[in-house]
Amino acid sequence: MNFNTIFTKNNNITVRDASNLIQSGQPVSMVLPLWIGIKENPEWMFPIEPLISITGKNVIIKRNVSKSERRGTVKERWAQDDFSINIQGKFVHPDLNIYPENDVQKFMYYVKQKRALNVKNELLAMLDIHQIVIENYSFPFSKGENIQNFSIDAFSDDLFELFIEVKNV
Repeated sequence: MNFNTIFTKNNNITVRDASNLIQSGQPVSMVLPLWIGIKENPEWMFPIEPLISITGKNVIIKRNVSKSERRGTVKERWAQDDFSINIQGKFVHPDLNIYPENDVQKFMYYVKQKRALNVKNELLAMLDIHQIVIENYSFPFSKGENIQNFSIDAFSDDLFELFIEVKNV
């Protein structure tokens, strides 16, 4: 089995073939493509579908009951925390001797933003995640001149209405 193979519904192609198609402007089917963007610029689709891991968490406030003969705690408040999101992928230039500089520059443009990024992805949408805030990013070791691996750690970001309407009492 070739580990550089992308499986689609109709056929399978290699990562290099997919990269060539993307560079030429040809559409490439992906199972869960990921787009990121900000208001001022058009959305950017990652050229090769990244792996997305999502972790959810409940926030529970626990109180100990003083002098209680029972074990355990009283759970007072429940809330859902932000989702933790890890995105891992790679940029591949079709020429084995050329670094994927354009993709890395585009990536850097978005990860350096000091605001929430809009995201579009089926899995994220199912969890009602439409914006993320990037906490950190890295470029792990990549084998080959034409490949650059990347990793993003982010949190979901929801819009909140912070104004409370005060009624005359």
